[in-house]
Order: sequence, then C-alpha cells, then structure tokens
Amino acid sequence: MSVDHFWCRLPGRAVDTCSPEELGELVPRSRDHRYDRLAADGLALGVGQTAALMELALTENGLHPDPAARLPVYGGARPAAGAEMLVLRPEQVAAASAFLRGSALGELVRQQNTVLARRVAQLDSAPPWSETWATRVVNDLRELRDFFAGAAAAGDAVVVRESAGTVR
Repeated sequence: MSVDHFWCRLPGRAVDTCSPEELGELVPRSRDHRYDRLAADGLALGVGQTAALMELALTENGLHPDPAARLPVYGGARPAAGAEMLVLRPEQVAAASAFLRGSALGELVRQQNTVLARRVAQLDSAPPWSETWATRVVNDLRELRDFFAGAAAAGDAVVVRESAGTVR
C-alpha cells in the first residue's frame, strides 16, 4: 500500500530556523529508504488512505469539542502560502498528544461508523467500509498517538506532509 500522509518529528527549534523549502526537504514525499529509516527510529509516520478517516473519527464526535482534536492530522500552520505541509509547534504537539492519550480511539471510530462509511464510499476504487477498514483506522490512530507521545516527550515539533492524493 502506498503512503500518502506523513508526519515527521523535528527538534522544536528547527521550525524557527528552517525555510519552508528546507522543511520540505526534511519530510519524506513517498515511502522510500529514507522514510523507512526515519520510521524505524520513531521520527516519521505515514499512512495510506486513512488520514481523512482518522480526522473524521477525531473531530466529528460531539463528545470531544476540544480544539486539540483538529491538531494531529490536519492541524498546524502552513510555513508558506501554497505549501503542502503543516507545522505543529512543540506546544501544539503536546496538546495533540494529550488529546490522543485521553481519547478512546476504538470507540471514536465505532461512534463515527456512518460518517466513515460515507467517506470511504467517496474514495475511488476503495472497498466498502468494513471491520477491516475500522481496524486499519484504529491501528493508524494508535500509531499516531504513540508518535505524538514520543514527539511531545522530546519537545519536538511535527511537520505534516499532505499528499495531493489525500482525500478530505
């Protein structure tokens, strides 16, 4: 499966000293040997086809009006107009981590079953929503929770690269 949405940890101060172009060079554009090395070290995470579903599971739930719910997947600021990246500063990473830690991720996916099924139906050539999809989304959310926990503990910033193919 291809990876179409990436998160990459950077030392918190790097977002202050890097230009948008330099940030872009630090974050993988595709799953390759560089991504594999970063992921093995816990410095990068990528998902295929589930980013929009993860976002819906976190944000469409009336039980969690917390603004931090919008941070993990599509949150942060663009470093420049038209940039395909978003930057979460260390304090936003900490807020996202706390939100993810405090959320029953499997329950959020179950509660949004209808919304998620509708979104999957919009994906080109994707199989219909099923327990397999739900399991993928929950697993990806758990990996995201662990990724943000590591980044928050280290005081890191996170750069999110959205793929042009990511459906929102």
